[in-house]
Amino acid sequence: MKTKHFFWKFLIIIVTSTVFSACSYYTVPTVSEEELAMHVAGTRSALSTQSAVETMMIELEQLRNQPTCPACPTCPSAITPTPTETLTPTQVAPFSITITPIGDQNDPNCLRFDYLGDVTYPPDTLVKPKEKFTKTWWVRNSGTCTWTAQFDLVNSGGEAFGSKGTVDFSQEVPPGETVQLSIPDLVAPSAVGTYYSYWLIASPFGNRFGYGPNQQWGLGIKIIVTND
Repeated sequence: MKTKHFFWKFLIIIVTSTVFSACSYYTVPTVSEEELAMHVAGTRSALSTQSAVETMMIELEQLRNQPTCPACPTCPSAITPTPTETLTPTQVAPFSITITPIGDQNDPNCLRFDYLGDVTYPPDTLVKPKEKFTKTWWVRNSGTCTWTAQFDLVNSGGEAFGSKGTVDFSQEVPPGETVQLSIPDLVAPSAVGTYYSYWLIASPFGNRFGYGPNQQWGLGIKIIVTND
């Protein structure tokens, strides 16, 4: 608005100077063509700037009135997270070993047995090289303690004949009862000759015992490997 007032004032000065130029007694300031052109250009620039500002204000007002997210397929939708499964730890029962009571181990007669005979492969049996066989003895529990399934037959000397050197008992043997004790899957040596093997009974407490006066004799195997 100030620019418009200036423009009109400027025009009035021009007109007034023209009127009073006819009178030689009054002097009006003269304005050159260059100054006039500069004032006109400034006026036009101011008017153009004002128009641009007004246009910008209208556009800003239009943008302010637009919705935040236009109705379009590109608007993101809310994502619902998938709940994760909660795992409950499984409780495992503690591992334990139950050993059946065998009797009074302090009794000197607790662990004893009597050798009753050979059921298979008696001493000096002839076998072929690498022949497979099972050795079985007949014994009686002559002690005062029960032989449980935790008892074993263990190799105490001589050849193992391909075995692992220990065989678990398959049943309980109370005092006075008889039982057959066997060692399966034995293999004769490949070379000819006479071979021996000795076996004792072992309790779950580490006691090893045989038969005889001092329980020092082991159950024996004696085979003769021959090509005949």
